[in-house]
Amino acid sequence: MGLFDSFAGPGKSFSDLKKYVEDFEITETRDRKGRARKEARYIGPWTVLREAGGMTRVRLWSALGMAACLTAAYIRMLLLNHLVSGQLLVMLPLLAGLFPTLYLIMGVTALPFRGRPMRRDQYMHSFIRSFRSATAAGVCVLVGEAAALIARAIAGDWLYRPEDWHFTVLGIFILAAAAGVIGLLRAVDVTEKPNSAYRDPKKT
Repeated sequence: MGLFDSFAGPGKSFSDLKKYVEDFEITETRDRKGRARKEARYIGPWTVLREAGGMTRVRLWSALGMAACLTAAYIRMLLLNHLVSGQLLVMLPLLAGLFPTLYLIMGVTALPFRGRPMRRDQYMHSFIRSFRSATAAGVCVLVGEAAALIARAIAGDWLYRPEDWHFTVLGIFILAAAAGVIGLLRAVDVTEKPNSAYRDPKKT
């Protein structure tokens, strides 16, 4: 099963928390003192890795490494003092891309490195969040690099100094790293299993 395959229907955005309500049921128990206690029990499907070891593990750790390098390069790119670094046209898309970059780190650190099954929300907040965040970060950098070229054209200055080359190279690296994360996540083969096949990993 590929990325998004089991979540292609309407209303499957991970930002909408209401859709997860149907994946849980509330059970009521009583403790030794007779007090009522409510507990949420997961009843939705589990997403599992078809192959928990071997290349799958390499892909997951590689995605984490690429995301870390992408984040470091992104921060460095924002701090560079190049020809058009102070122009709003260039900085706005780059600053906007900082948010998906941070979400990318949140997503890749939640990937199932130990091969455990994932609830629907866990899958969305790891695989899908990482995929979408890497895509958004790449788009923002691409727009920022294009804006830098436009700013140069307006200024009529095409002399590239070391900082300008550094800015361009970092942008290319970030785009390559984002594409790498996306490709690695797409290559991870997962499948969906009924709830009865697994217990909550936190309770094992």
